[in-house]
Amino acid sequence: MRNIAIIAVLMSLTLIAACSDKPETMNTMVKGTITVADSVDDSGDFSNIEVTIIKQDSVNAAIDTVFNSLTDINGSFSGTANFPRKNFYPMLISRNDNDIASLRVILAENDTLTVNAELPEIRETISLESREHNAMEVFRRVDRSFQRVGAFINSGTLPDSQVVDEISKWTDLYWEVYQKHENTIASYMAAEKAAELVGVLDKTEMMAKIDEALPADYMVSVALNLGKPYVAEQEGFDAASAYLDSLSEISQSESAKEIVMRDKIRMYFDSSRVKDAKQLLSTYENEFSSPSSERWAKTIRYDLNYLAPGVEAPDFTFVTIEGDTVSKKSLDGSTYILEISPLANYEYQDDYDRTLVIHEIYKNYGLKIFTIPLDQSEVTVNAFFEERRKAWPVAQLGSFDVQEIIKKFNVVQVPTRLLIDKNGELIRKYERDEFDEVIQGLNRALRNSNSPS
Repeated sequence: MRNIAIIAVLMSLTLIAACSDKPETMNTMVKGTITVADSVDDSGDFSNIEVTIIKQDSVNAAIDTVFNSLTDINGSFSGTANFPRKNFYPMLISRNDNDIASLRVILAENDTLTVNAELPEIRETISLESREHNAMEVFRRVDRSFQRVGAFINSGTLPDSQVVDEISKWTDLYWEVYQKHENTIASYMAAEKAAELVGVLDKTEMMAKIDEALPADYMVSVALNLGKPYVAEQEGFDAASAYLDSLSEISQSESAKEIVMRDKIRMYFDSSRVKDAKQLLSTYENEFSSPSSERWAKTIRYDLNYLAPGVEAPDFTFVTIEGDTVSKKSLDGSTYILEISPLANYEYQDDYDRTLVIHEIYKNYGLKIFTIPLDQSEVTVNAFFEERRKAWPVAQLGSFDVQEIIKKFNVVQVPTRLLIDKNGELIRKYERDEFDEVIQGLNRALRNSNSPS
């Protein structure tokens, strides 16, 4: 669960970082001692161990060095790291041009990071000391303890009254971490957990917690993920739009404002308000002009023009593993989901059981599912189905042009899924975890077939 928590916060922080190419130089002291076990080197000379911290805002972005230092004969090193924002950064440790270990460290302005370790067992001996890392360790201890309690709650072995008591208790414990370690990454992770938990019992209290922890950039993302859906459900689309406007007004950074603007454009797009979404996109392009902003605008504009709800789906054709030819024309009169993803993708694999359930329920109302795998090898596809039931047709590798499919359906994130109605018109395009909302689209598409609601 520790890795899951870190991945979640990295995703949120990376999203904010990716919205801005403007460097805002921060700096902090990085120091420590790295020695070598006598069993490996008994010379007592621990010099020339290289410690490097890098940043890379996205997979295709250039790698920049924010810190580099060599140890002296005693294994000591020190220096100043220059970095754009508080975040997790990869630290690489090497010697004699051989990479020895990599780990993630938190850099924050005016927060001295002390690193101590012994080679070769770095992961067993590593010690990271800083305000940020100390706060993160407190959060992890609380989170690990809650995961054990959460397992009992999820198993159904606790009576309802005790479940309520446990949720209230752990909400308070997470909130205590937030209050005692304010303005650290761990504090905002704790505030998010507290809001999620109390939201099970009381949504208004969830909103109060989010409001109290705002306007930190991380909490803006939490407000988008937890607060906006609640406002939309309770008060409707216009209220959700106004909520986004209020988030933008209180956001402390341009990158956070940009995230909110992107979310608003996407919300209008997903709600079939394409004209309004295009107008918002024009405003976005006037306000945000970094390379990453331009790339995002180009991607969403393609979706608005060619993959918006109600637009005729692009043509496609492929041959299934069983040898059947499938095309857009052959599916006229059918409601179907077209999946585009490598089967090796972890998110696709995690979603598969849920997709099976959706298929089992909705096939009785005419739903079909087709998968176009983006894997490079048939071995990968075959291995996927050795462990799972293949319940719907899958395209044979080589029977379709991968680049053409990616271009036509503007596949930027995987899994990408498209829900297409009987008339061949798009109901909605879903990227990654947006698939959570597919049930709503299916009920709209199949409402005339007595679909489950």
